[in-house]
Amino acid sequence: MLAKTLKTCLLALLISSAAHADEITLLATMGSKAIFQVNGQKKTLQIGQTVGSAKIISIAADSAVIENSNGRQRRLGLGEGYIASTQTQSDGDSSLVLSPSYGGHYLADISINGQTQRGVIDTGATHLSMSSKAADQLNIKYRNGKPMRSQTANGVINSWLVQIPQLRIGTVTLYNIDLSVRDSSDTGPVLIGMSTLNRFQMKREQDLMILSKKAY
Repeated sequence: MLAKTLKTCLLALLISSAAHADEITLLATMGSKAIFQVNGQKKTLQIGQTVGSAKIISIAADSAVIENSNGRQRRLGLGEGYIASTQTQSDGDSSLVLSPSYGGHYLADISINGQTQRGVIDTGATHLSMSSKAADQLNIKYRNGKPMRSQTANGVINSWLVQIPQLRIGTVTLYNIDLSVRDSSDTGPVLIGMSTLNRFQMKREQDLMILSKKAY
């Protein structure tokens, strides 16, 4: 009971500036239905149903698309959540709520130049980091960046440091983020390192990671 009360208070502080908000996390999918955690309670919902300020638009094998009352749509991967607010914000939402994957990692979508890659939170990484293969898929002109050398598990390889004018992590928009691109065709996930994470206040509430965008 105490843990539930503390969680409710924390979320109230995070969304105090919003007209109304709901914390929604995708837990599992089952055909045309999905299990969500909504404000701490598990709910089984199907396409077209509305819960709080969000409507279920579509459900896939490992994701679901929901839409808030402002018409903003968001694709949630398994274990991913966010705070759906009725308040209109020009730079997207200001908070992101993540649940751990089955492997214990925190995952979030990274969108650049209208393209999206799956990323993993890595507080041990200095920069937002990805392979050149992923950067090509995101239409990033990384070869115009600063040449560098990076240490990997397979040895030292060439890399480039570039600045991304605008990106989205989940539904939160960020500007002027340093990105390290390694010269590799590996299919490893994008690493969401500290050049991105230092734009947020990071909090843990039980197994949730709550990222709240800093005000500058």
